[in-house]
Amino acid sequence: MIVGFTDTHFFSEQNVHSWVNVVATSSRGACFLAALWWIWRHRNLMCLNNETWSLFRITNNIHNSTNGIIKTFQQSDRTAILERLVKWNCQNHSGSILNVDGSCLGTPIRAGFGGFIRNNHGFYLSSFSGHIANSNGILLAELTAIYHGLNLAIDMGINDLVCYLDSLLSINLITVNTLKFHTFAVLLQDIKDLLSNRNFTLHHTLREGNYCADFLAKMGAATDDVFKVHHSPQEDLLALIRSDTSCTFFYRA
Repeated sequence: MIVGFTDTHFFSEQNVHSWVNVVATSSRGACFLAALWWIWRHRNLMCLNNETWSLFRITNNIHNSTNGIIKTFQQSDRTAILERLVKWNCQNHSGSILNVDGSCLGTPIRAGFGGFIRNNHGFYLSSFSGHIANSNGILLAELTAIYHGLNLAIDMGINDLVCYLDSLLSINLITVNTLKFHTFAVLLQDIKDLLSNRNFTLHHTLREGNYCADFLAKMGAATDDVFKVHHSPQEDLLALIRSDTSCTFFYRA
């Protein structure tokens, strides 16, 4: 189902030959055939090499092959809407990487923020999370995450840093001249001061490439900690870290 076949009737066909023939010639035929190939390939690897792949890796291979098949047989005069494959990416930066995010959850809404610092190979250096009391604004949460992330990097003695976030609004407010009467003018100026005279830059990423920071922001919203530094990763965060370091793709329609 993770590759898109969610109808339970799809798996009820008793005649395998008819099932393969019908589905292979349907609109999802490319994905179906790619899935059959990679499931068979993984089965052989398990039996012959005692090698087991993660579900992430298998589905990633299926979607890559599907896109390749579609592009190969796509008519030049037809526009195809393909899924976008998104992963955590340091863009070959040689310094440290900071991912930050804000979150607003629950009823009543609780605002939280979080961030994750690693080296350019994806290895964990530090992370943080926190809750913003009496606030339900996502913009404040995003800006607070940036502010605390940059401060933490400075405290760690990091001099070369790229900060990724999925809020274009936050980046635009920081990198362009902001009205001095803006609601968050003081916080915006504090962030600009932290960025000045340092080799720190801000970049946009899609949310599918920012899952570790999203996890920490949601955790911050669910706690009462104003600001907490995590010197080691939480158990539930480890799977996301491994996905990032192994260049696992996530799917964005």
